[in-house]
Amino acid sequence: MRTRNVVLAVCLTTMVLTTACGKTDAPATSAASAVTSVKTVPVKRATLTSTVTLSGKIEPSESVNVVPKSSGKAAGVYGDVGQRVSAGTTLIQMENSDILAKLDAAKAALAAGEANLERAKAQLEKTQIQLDEAKRNLERQKMLFESGAASQSQYDTAQTNHDSIKKDYDMNAASVAAAQASVEQNKAAIRQNEVDLENSRVFSPISGIIASKNVNAGESVSASTAPFVVINMQTVQINAGVSEADINQFKLGLDVDVRVPAASPKPFKGKVTKLSPSADAKTKTYPVWVSVDNTDDLLKAGMYAEILVTTQRLENALTVPSDAVVERKGQKVVYILDGDKAVERKVSVGKVDEGLTQVTEGVAEGEKVITTGLQALRDGVAVREEQAKPQEKPAGSSQNAPRQGQ
Repeated sequence: MRTRNVVLAVCLTTMVLTTACGKTDAPATSAASAVTSVKTVPVKRATLTSTVTLSGKIEPSESVNVVPKSSGKAAGVYGDVGQRVSAGTTLIQMENSDILAKLDAAKAALAAGEANLERAKAQLEKTQIQLDEAKRNLERQKMLFESGAASQSQYDTAQTNHDSIKKDYDMNAASVAAAQASVEQNKAAIRQNEVDLENSRVFSPISGIIASKNVNAGESVSASTAPFVVINMQTVQINAGVSEADINQFKLGLDVDVRVPAASPKPFKGKVTKLSPSADAKTKTYPVWVSVDNTDDLLKAGMYAEILVTTQRLENALTVPSDAVVERKGQKVVYILDGDKAVERKVSVGKVDEGLTQVTEGVAEGEKVITTGLQALRDGVAVREEQAKPQEKPAGSSQNAPRQGQ
């Protein structure tokens, strides 16, 4: 009986000790699990910018509809889409056999007219000699008549002869003038036919790339539908509209960044080349044009583009991550890591740029602001800062790894 009581007493004592130990460990475990693990970023100074973003489409700097001067049939076509051409390159040769025939006829008429002109000039010179002789004879007969040495009949005969030759001279002079006019007319016809012959060659007025082709050899061509379109993509432009609030930030020659996601992840450098002083009646924005060098041919007409213009720049601003700023009862606050506690700090904020917010009042450079778990944080809450995990060494990089073949 005594042995049974001793055993019972030992068991009771063990149970009491076990229970007591359990009650002592529970609060410690609960307290440890209540500490919030957080990440932090130091308050630091940075440069903040204000940026205006405009959108538009890539356009060629030049675009020309290549059309013939007159309608006709294409005898030959010498270009295709995507082909690079220089200014003056022939793209279409129109049929010109009728022009060549007219040109030959005009040249033949000119030759005949020039021969006729020479004959008329020769006849005029001959008549001029006769007229000069008749004039001298008339003057001599007049002197003789007045002195009584010649009769009236002799004087009248000299006068009649002079008048007849003068009439022939005037007719021959008119013939020379008519022949000269005919020669000039034939020369004009030749020049016109030569122009028509040159116009039968349809060429590109600019250097660029053929963007479209709407003609084949043997087809009729007219000026109403452009058979070719040539564009210059060495330099491209983007047209965008600027609001009245931002227009005074734009100046001719202003350097800007142009982002074209379809062409490159890196921005292109552009320059404001045209700026309208008048707002568009429909959009109420001011049209601007930005030119971008495209010697690498990365930019294509029609691509979406964004123009980024830095309008303000703030140097040495005190900043925190924008995600670290929260609102409590209408007031902007951040949580500062102070030992093992989160301290709520009211702040005044300024500019926001690329995930950073300027803090004008409330924090000091170097203080650690908490960036995670902010919605659950309150002033004075116990926290534990997460330590950055060391980078794991790649497999096989251990110095103690056995060498191959051992």
